Amino acid sequence: MNIPGVAGAAAALLAACELAARAMVRASGAYFVWRPHERTHMRIDRGALPELEPFVRFEINAEGERGDALPAERRGMYRVLVAGGSAAEGYLLDQPTSWPGVLQSLLRENHAREALGARSVHVGNIARSLVPCEAILAMLRLVLPRYEKLDLVLLMVGASDAVTWMEQRCPVPLPEARFGLDYMFDEHCERRFGWKPADWALRPIVSRIVRRWRAPRVRERTGAKLVELRERRRNALHWIDSVPDPEPMLARFGDSLAAVIELCRKKGARVIVVRQPWFDKELSDAEEAVMWNFCIGRPYVEKTSEYYTHSLVRELLTKLDERAAAQAQRLGVEELDLRPLVAPNLANYYDYLHFTPRGARIVAEAVSRAVLGRVC
Repeated sequence: MNIPGVAGAAAALLAACELAARAMVRASGAYFVWRPHERTHMRIDRGALPELEPFVRFEINAEGERGDALPAERRGMYRVLVAGGSAAEGYLLDQPTSWPGVLQSLLRENHAREALGARSVHVGNIARSLVPCEAILAMLRLVLPRYEKLDLVLLMVGASDAVTWMEQRCPVPLPEARFGLDYMFDEHCERRFGWKPADWALRPIVSRIVRRWRAPRVRERTGAKLVELRERRRNALHWIDSVPDPEPMLARFGDSLAAVIELCRKKGARVIVVRQPWFDKELSDAEEAVMWNFCIGRPYVEKTSEYYTHSLVRELLTKLDERAAAQAQRLGVEELDLRPLVAPNLANYYDYLHFTPRGARIVAEAVSRAVLGRVC
């Protein structure tokens, strides 16, 4: 046997397959916020997060959405898309317990489907943590062409704009472009390929096939790091209670939100701006003890010691919320103020921005009423 010849032929075949895979990925024109068919199951650290469920599923469908697989028969389907940041993503909440998951259950009830004139309802979630509105606009420009029909888009935006601005030391003026495709999408057709195995186009193609059939990944003690992050905030070396004029950040947010709304309306979708609530009150010692966010730098990936006061955060979030409401009203789309409905307490929030199962249900019920209120 001519071993060198066989090896050479095999290498040539592999190279040809790789080049074909690259061409296929490029030609697909596909952008996926989450890796299709990825399934992660998490066991929550109850010491860190006693108010959350012990077991959480984070499962992605073939469309790259957190959500159920779409039905084979789509005629008569009322399709909803959720976009936004971490409060809409609901990472530490079980899939059916996150507010988009609860909303889907509510809209699938007989009276709701009758009101919507729908045979079925599907809620897909492409919200992603720490994605400000300008990045959501870029994401939707690339994702929406794949949707043949979209009935409703729910936007819960704003907090990520404040958080990322503060993490970056509140730059003024803002940099032109802050977020690349790899930040916004787990998989996309513009990925750079190389000849190291980790950089092959074959890898994500094979991985997607494998993900459809393999058992979910399991993460143990999810959320345990929050204990460290809370301690770090309590022991901050420097407290920041003022920032440069936030108007450039607010203006970019408002302009991006307006562009998102217009983009979704051009797709034929009804748009509701679901104004994100937060722990909007003076905090007690017990409430302060569970807070961990709002600092210079990324607390999950680097040591942080400079933190913003919650009074300053409240001021910034209030301005963002006012800008969101004003843009929705100016453009004539519906907006839903959740702050009067989701009381700022530890029954509804497990930190400053993120909902407990109870808080998520309150949000979902309010959004359901808003969705059905115009059609009933």
